[in-house]
Amino acid sequence: MEVTKLLATFLLLQLSFALPSRNWIIGGEECAEDGHPWLVSIYGSNWLQCSGVLINQDWVLTAAHCYKRSGMQLKLGVHNKEVPREGEQLRTSAEAKCYPDAASSDSNNCAEKTFVNDIMLVKLNAPVDYNDNIQPVPLPTAVPEVGTECKVMGWGTIHSSEEIYPLVPYCVDIEILNNGVCEAAYPWYTAYDKGLCAGVLEGGKDSCHGDSGGPLMCGDELQGILSFGGHPCAKPLEPGVYVKVDSYLDWIQSIIENNTPETS
Repeated sequence: MEVTKLLATFLLLQLSFALPSRNWIIGGEECAEDGHPWLVSIYGSNWLQCSGVLINQDWVLTAAHCYKRSGMQLKLGVHNKEVPREGEQLRTSAEAKCYPDAASSDSNNCAEKTFVNDIMLVKLNAPVDYNDNIQPVPLPTAVPEVGTECKVMGWGTIHSSEEIYPLVPYCVDIEILNNGVCEAAYPWYTAYDKGLCAGVLEGGKDSCHGDSGGPLMCGDELQGILSFGGHPCAKPLEPGVYVKVDSYLDWIQSIIENNTPETS
């Protein structure tokens, strides 16, 4: 009997070391299934490229570096990528606008983008139908202060050292940091006036590869779009840099108002 118990304990220990750590978004846990109706998974060439957020029935907001000239597939209403649920919808990109593209322009400069002004609007090939699992994200009404608790989410890799992606989106709680922390970590970046520095100073919690373009949610409002972070992910003093959505509200509204068909 004792031998059997010892053998069982040994096997459990072996399994615990063999299985990967469940740090899906790095230090997080599975998002509530009904807690992300505006979260969008963006695919290029049939592989997960980025995340994004639905801002109305026709437009998705994401990072400009997620642009793919050959087009993008956008999946809405998804939780588990292998278990379809009621109301899921698939769209393709009909148009892309990257700051400072004008609403009247027939072209875009998305292919030329760097991490400065790393924000893109993607027009869907057809409007989505709202349901319990697909809803627009609330845009910011004020800039979050340093110390504000926020949440970042996505289907990004579970480890910083290898690309293994979960089936469901994972969430992690981080906070708004002083931009000086990110300035020290990434001195080459020059757009902190339009960016947010967010993470955990001691590391261990972070967004990672595949989360680009995804939302930084503070309370119920979208405050940031993930642009970049440290490599490997979740290192101390190397938090994520997010595009400050509040700085681009006028541009977002100008694009949407001039490129959305009127409804009767």
